[in-house]
Amino acid sequence: MNLFIIKNNSPTPSPEALLIPEFKALWERGKKAHATEDLAYVHFMVDYQSPYRAYPPDDRANEICKDHISRNGWVEDVQIKAAMDKYDRLQQTPTLRLLRAIEHTLEEITIYFETIDFKSNKMDIKKIIESAEKVEKLTITIKSLQDKVKSEQNIGSTVRGGGLIGDYER
Repeated sequence: MNLFIIKNNSPTPSPEALLIPEFKALWERGKKAHATEDLAYVHFMVDYQSPYRAYPPDDRANEICKDHISRNGWVEDVQIKAAMDKYDRLQQTPTLRLLRAIEHTLEEITIYFETIDFKSNKMDIKKIIESAEKVEKLTITIKSLQDKVKSEQNIGSTVRGGGLIGDYER
């Protein structure tokens, strides 16, 4: 979903975003600079292509706030949460839900490997190595699902010859 249009190096909500009540409410509730920050927070927290997805879920909000929210004491409020929920539901496909479930599983596996106590005599190194080898297959599956989700999201964004519609052509 294109939540923003970049004009003169400044993000502004796209016309389609302002047709969605939850996004419109954020845009109309106060200063436009604050509304842009709030919408950026929603986008970066929820969008499956967000560069902040690289952070564990617990750290993501803090990093986004550090980079994009200028107000001291800012917290997610009811309107922000409603906009995040709406954004999430609008981009959902069965493939994206499966991708997120597998990514969550991979995060749990990562935590498991980070907390393994190799000094313990109870550790079966062979099982750990077998598990690590299976993780590689899981990462290949994730990459394949990511490509599938991107192609699903880009339906309607191509022109004859397979090119992508540019920002000025929408």
